[in-house]
Amino acid sequence: MSYEITGRYATVQNTRVYYDMCGEGIPLVCIHMGWACSLQWHHFMPLMAEAGFKVIAPDLPGHAKSLPVNWIPFKKMHDYAEWVWNFIETVCPGEKPVVCGSGIGGDMTLDLACNHPKGISAGMAFESAAKTGSISFLSNYTEPHTFPGFSSLVDNASTSAMYYPCDETKVLESKWQHRCTYQATCVADMDAWNDHDVTDKLSNIECPVFLYKGEADYHIPDQDVLDTIAAIPNGLAEGGIAQGMGHLIMMEQPEKLAKACTSFLKRRKVI
Repeated sequence: MSYEITGRYATVQNTRVYYDMCGEGIPLVCIHMGWACSLQWHHFMPLMAEAGFKVIAPDLPGHAKSLPVNWIPFKKMHDYAEWVWNFIETVCPGEKPVVCGSGIGGDMTLDLACNHPKGISAGMAFESAAKTGSISFLSNYTEPHTFPGFSSLVDNASTSAMYYPCDETKVLESKWQHRCTYQATCVADMDAWNDHDVTDKLSNIECPVFLYKGEADYHIPDQDVLDTIAAIPNGLAEGGIAQGMGHLIMMEQPEKLAKACTSFLKRRKVI
């Protein structure tokens, strides 16, 4: 059976936003990394649709086809996460979706699990932890003239933490995906990444959480992921370090990631 990805628009926080959808069943909302867009999930979406999910992947505000809220990029991770919550309420009213995300999307996933513990049935956070932040020097470079080499930085940052050897077409695809967002939004994404800290709220979590990090991703320490798993109470969290994967976990090895996710959700009786 073929699972076609189709595009739609919705209005969230009085702003027109774009999202991709694939399949039918339990809603699975996929939140992309900083600087990127919903295209990151195109290798992963049909696999999860085949597993019985209605997979939904938005372009975050100010990314690709989604306009920024009030024409200003988000700089606080919680504000981003609340936008995702409003998006869920708009496209999945009355439902409790599974939410997954990677990078800043993973941070938003954990923020939702902490602040809307009864609103989601499970969270899967990739390349994320309770507290993140490692790229602080960009804050003063929102305007293109302040950093003429920004596009080169984006190309390098979006591919250097992949696991190699890697399919060259996926390396090129990652570069192009990360070129579709304006510099000011990219910088704000990193401000949000540096702002994220839900360490004191992990005890609020009531749903199962899967934390997974590619071994080649140097943007976040392995130990931070393992410490987050250990800090989530009541045995709700599991996961670890993904061998043979890097920062672009959903593109590099989509079949392995889908298998790991569905296995987790079955163990936790979400599906």
